[in-house]
Amino acid sequence: MAAHDHSRQKRSGLTKGAKVVLDALEKTHELTSAQEIHGQLRLEGENAPGLTTVYRALDSLVAKGYVQSVDLGDGEKRYEVVAPGEHHHHLVCEKCGQSNHLDQCLIEELEGNIRSKYGFIIKSHVLEIFGVCSNCDKAES
Repeated sequence: MAAHDHSRQKRSGLTKGAKVVLDALEKTHELTSAQEIHGQLRLEGENAPGLTTVYRALDSLVAKGYVQSVDLGDGEKRYEVVAPGEHHHHLVCEKCGQSNHLDQCLIEELEGNIRSKYGFIIKSHVLEIFGVCSNCDKAES
């Protein structure tokens, strides 16, 4: 089931602003900043929520597990819709800014090793890998 199908089923606990922001995020299939969401909503109608409301809505959506925030290292978080309990890791090109989802979580095996060796129970993790994509690498060559 797609991530947006899950989020549509449980929207009753969301504020109006959060529903609008979630709708906007579901229309895009890439990482999107709060500023980009706000701009998109302003283009769609005069009654768009303010930027502060967009940020609050995103915080709420992240806390409820509908949305994942991603730090690409430039000081501005990006957001994407995820299914409950799901998360993605990304490969981020430092030249062009393109990001790609990794198909699998690379940390799960490491988490097991950490639990076994240190007795440490990991509740969550964040992993973004920075480098140069193949297109930018070819352009440099």
